This record gives sequence, structure tokens and C-alpha cells, in this order.
Amino acid sequence: MPDQPRVRTMACVGGISLERGVPLEDLQEYLHDAENVLWMDVQNPGPDERAMLVEEFGFHPLALEGTAQEPRRPKVEEYKGYLALIACSALPGEADDDATLAAVDLFIGRNFVVTLYRGPVPAIDDGLARWTRGGQTLREGVGALIYALLDALVDSFVPAIDRVEDEINEIEIAVFTRPPEESLRRLLRLKRSLMALRRVLYPLREVFSVLLRPDPPVPLRGTDIYLRKVSDHVLRILDVLDTEREMVAGALEATLTVSSNRLNNTMKTLAVITVAMAVVGSVFGAYGMNFEAIPLEDAAWGFWAVAVGTIGLVGLAVLLGSWRRWW
Repeated sequence: MPDQPRVRTMACVGGISLERGVPLEDLQEYLHDAENVLWMDVQNPGPDERAMLVEEFGFHPLALEGTAQEPRRPKVEEYKGYLALIACSALPGEADDDATLAAVDLFIGRNFVVTLYRGPVPAIDDGLARWTRGGQTLREGVGALIYALLDALVDSFVPAIDRVEDEINEIEIAVFTRPPEESLRRLLRLKRSLMALRRVLYPLREVFSVLLRPDPPVPLRGTDIYLRKVSDHVLRILDVLDTEREMVAGALEATLTVSSNRLNNTMKTLAVITVAMAVVGSVFGAYGMNFEAIPLEDAAWGFWAVAVGTIGLVGLAVLLGSWRRWW
């Protein structure tokens, strides 16, 4: 059964009071006053919710096409009267899980923000909580809400990146004690996770370049300084991702080197065993051939002399291998 749609609304009236649960029939009344800021959150949107957005906010149907789908490349597009922004959020997960991402579509106007996504996205609730605790920043209009949401979305990547770094450090410590196959499997999974995270974070630079240009498409009212802070945070995270990718590459190389050394040691050991068995086989094979006269055949101590001599040759081969550090 598909997840049911859920629509939440909240309005900041005059930069002072917050009103939750704004009725849909009163949306235009709140939007008419430029001093108000309206936030609508649509989880699991369906055809009815998209039709409502077209009717109430005048969104172009093409702008709503494909919204709240699988994670896509973040971008921002300008339409008449609003921006369509695509961002992503990292979802909570265990240390051994791949990075799980959720697409979040934001439609930003002069005094409203509409968010669309599928499934629970904790970063949205975090952004809402930050906005409601904004205090004086509520007077700065829609820019404060944009900052709260984007800051929460970017912050959602920090735990995932920290988990990756902790796992890389764990693998580096255990590279000499764990089977190389297990380490390689985990490192390749981490490499995929880092690539997925970078793929949805790197394009955010373009998004912030649009929001922070000298003639911003939406009124920021001084909140550009906060958005610059979020933009710098994105750049720092990208630097960390690049560092972790180098760590994964180094750990992969070290794991392969250790695996190769173990294989070489095994081959050296097998070579020593082969030499020892060759000595034993050559001696006793010769004595097992159908000769009329075999040396020491008639002597009472002949067998023991051959056995001790053979063991001595084998011991000499073992000592030679140990001296040459073949194992």
C-alpha cells in the first residue's frame, strides 16, 4: 500500500507570531500580505496534491513533474514568481549501511516555501524546529526559512560522513588481522557511498551561487550572510569527502598489498615443501627401482643411514628456507 499524502502548513504573521495548521482556503489571504511567510510541507504528494499546488501557487505543471522521486542532481530553476530547487537529505542509518538519500523539492517564492518529498525526512522537521526558534530572524522574511531548511538538509550529511570516516579508520587498523576479502568488500561499499554523497553535494555550489548572486531571485533581507555560512559548510564537507576518498584509495592499496604479501609468503612456503618432498621422493624413489644391486642393501645399518641422510637433506632445505625468510 503506497504511503498516504500528508500536508502541513505554518505561517509566520508579520515576523512575530507563528500559526500552525493554516486552512487551505485561507492560503491566499496569508500570501497576499508580503510581510507574512507561509510554509507548506507535502509528504508523499499525489495527483490531488500537485493539482492543489498548481491552483493555489500557480506552479507550472512541468515544474512539478518528477518531484519527490528518487534522488536527483541538485539544481535550481527560475520560473516566473518562484524558484524550483532540488536538494537531497541523508537519512539515518547503521554504520554498515550504504548512504541512503532522499530527494527534497523546494519551491521558493517572495513569501512562501513549499517542500515536497517521499517518506520521513528528519531534516525537514529539524529545519522547521530551527525556523520556529528563530526569534528575531523571523522578521527577515522567507530568507530565514530558506536558511533553516537548507542548513538542516546539509547538516544531515554530517553523521553519514562521520560513520564513513570511523569505518575507514577501523578497516585501516584491522587490515593485518582480518581476511582481505572482507576489507575489500567494505572498502568498495564505502567508495560507492562517498561517490553517492559527493554526487548530490557538489552541485549545491551552483544552487548557492544563484541564491547569493547580487540580484537574488527571492528577497533575502540580510539572510544572505547565513546562506553563505551554509555554502561554506558545503565546501568543507566536500573537502572532507575528497579526503575520505583518498583514505579509501590508500586503504584499498594497503589491503591489496597485504593480500599480495600473504600470497607470496604462501608460495614461498609451498616452494620449501616442494623441495623437501622432491628430496624424499628422489631418494626413496631411487631405492624403489628394480636394480640388481642397491647401495647399502646388505648392510644392517643401510636403511637407517638412508633415512637419516634423507631427513638431513630435508632439514637442510628447511633451514635454507628459514635463512632466506621464505616464510
